[in-house]
Amino acid sequence: MTHRSAMDSERRNTTPESSVAIVALTRAGGELALELASRFEGSDCFLPAWHGMQGCRSFDRLGDLLPGIWESYDGIVCIMAAGIVVRLIAPLLSHKTVDPAVVVVDENGEYAVSLVSGHLGGANLLAKKVAEKVGGRAVITTASDVRGKPAVDMVAVQEGFDIENIGMVKQISRAVLEDEATWIYDPGGRIRPFFESFPNVMCCPGSAPSKEESPGICRSVRRGNSIDSAPVSSPDWAGQTMEEHRFIRSVPGVWASERLAPRRVRCLKLRPRNLVIGVGCNRSTASDEIVGLIRKVFLKFGLSLLSVRNLASVDLKADEQGIIEAAEILNRPIYFYSRDEAGKISVPNPSDMVGKHIGVQSVCEATAKLSARADEILIPKQKTANATVAVARVSSP
Repeated sequence: MTHRSAMDSERRNTTPESSVAIVALTRAGGELALELASRFEGSDCFLPAWHGMQGCRSFDRLGDLLPGIWESYDGIVCIMAAGIVVRLIAPLLSHKTVDPAVVVVDENGEYAVSLVSGHLGGANLLAKKVAEKVGGRAVITTASDVRGKPAVDMVAVQEGFDIENIGMVKQISRAVLEDEATWIYDPGGRIRPFFESFPNVMCCPGSAPSKEESPGICRSVRRGNSIDSAPVSSPDWAGQTMEEHRFIRSVPGVWASERLAPRRVRCLKLRPRNLVIGVGCNRSTASDEIVGLIRKVFLKFGLSLLSVRNLASVDLKADEQGIIEAAEILNRPIYFYSRDEAGKISVPNPSDMVGKHIGVQSVCEATAKLSARADEILIPKQKTANATVAVARVSSP
């Protein structure tokens, strides 16, 4: 899907070798660029036209080249002086969530410097890859890496979370670096392992216990006022003590869940893509009705649309324009399943009427469970006059 919407998360592709431009100025730099390009699958090498070197794309002015490729590559490796690169990319910088990773390398290949978009853009990883391929040394200056502490934005991307409010990253990063009090709510147990060794980080009720802990206990610690243990609760924080309640509302934390965070809680919101929306509709139902129902259902049940992994329906709806457009508006893929597959799925709300018209007694609930490989429905069938939706949680990340 190429349609962009407000549902888009605030991050870009951070796979270092997904699309890399390697740029050099001198002949020595060009030789290193060609060597490096041969070791980066899918990369493009750019050298000045006057060198006439084979196996690369030519350019006349570096000041024209960089703006031209800025939005076309996930990473840009510049084999030249750092000062040149800084001056030329300064007007191009927008935000770390959209800027490409920029790495500067000297002509001898001794140092690969992560210059821009170290974490979210993947420049730190790219610098390490470049250094490894040319036998040099990666130079990384981000505080978390230097001090050997996890960077919450990097962890989020690594674990497949979308970052909903990127502005909160700075506050959480500072808390981790400066040993300030903070907390993590992580019922899936994917973020917590990176931070549980830090005594200033409190593990909230509902976060999954690690293997070494008792099955029903989640260790919680905060500076200056220790909480020995707290019961694991349902995701609505039913087991939260009054002391924890006050603490959570007094300091910023990390909310790693598809559920909406409580009001007036300052937190970095990390959204796992772990929900599947099953969709059914009458013929020629408008996308506005389908999307409107989805938004209403997610708000009603306190779920984030950023956590949608995909939509699903039956093959009979594969040409239904309203469903296709709904997936485009939500910027998520949609998968269609055969009626034979859907007919084998047990659902809580089968319909004889649906069975009469299309041959299976459920569309939205059946395809949601089928696509998510889930045993149960998270949100049962909800409907308007012409559309139905149901939601299932993906059985594993």
